[in-house]
Amino acid sequence: MHAISRFNLLPGRVRAVWWMFAAALLVTMMGAIVKDMGQTMPVSQIAAIRSVFLVAAILPFMLRQSRRVFHPGNMGLLLARSSTLVIVNVVGFWTLTRLPLVYVTAISFSKPLFIALLAVMFLGEAMRLRRTIATLIGFAGVLVMLNPTGVALAQGEILTALAALGVAFTMAVGVILVKQLAASDHPNTIIFYGNLAVLILLTGPAIVFWVPPTSEQWIALVALGLIGLASQSSFIRAYQAADASFVAPFEYIRLLSAAAVGYVIFGESPISGPPWEPC
Repeated sequence: MHAISRFNLLPGRVRAVWWMFAAALLVTMMGAIVKDMGQTMPVSQIAAIRSVFLVAAILPFMLRQSRRVFHPGNMGLLLARSSTLVIVNVVGFWTLTRLPLVYVTAISFSKPLFIALLAVMFLGEAMRLRRTIATLIGFAGVLVMLNPTGVALAQGEILTALAALGVAFTMAVGVILVKQLAASDHPNTIIFYGNLAVLILLTGPAIVFWVPPTSEQWIALVALGLIGLASQSSFIRAYQAADASFVAPFEYIRLLSAAAVGYVIFGESPISGPPWEPC
């Protein structure tokens, strides 16, 4: 039996965990690229160019599908989802350029708490005690170990930390919208129109603040588009396969990958907080 067919026969929760594992690793890779490029290039330009390549990458897949994939089932929800994507791209990318990767990731782990609450309010999901306790314990452990607020204060970046918290809430809203959209729209439809909106809204700022990319940066921007497509597809499929409140806690996988990448590539110590200088 084909590997994809065998995977599709797995229980929904198992598939959701695997999809979220893939999404977590891909998002960490994307964050590292954005953090590096954001030191010399405006985040609006990074987000706009990334969306160009992402839309270009997904279009061939859509052209092979039924024409219905170009007709969203709920345009209102799709526009709302697109708005959250614009905020996450611009503000989220900006916070990555100001704070260590692992601490931005730590702050983003407030998202499962927001998701659990919003899922009860808007999706009618039950607030299961074990999931709630696991989410709270996991988030509390992250805060105790990494103290992102203390690091933000030490670096004079408390407003950046608050912005990162706002991004986490916006991402949680986006998850709820994706969960609702997934009932009527193909993942490619959600990804295509969401990133098309990012492209349309950020083209103006990108042109105004344009910084000519180097050849290496163009390669990185293409990689961002492909990684973005893969991560968003994995993310949406994870939340299609199981309840949002079940899937959300597995995003903690990102903490390990963010700590490792931050340490190896950027010299960020997850113990002391601020970056250290290699010998």
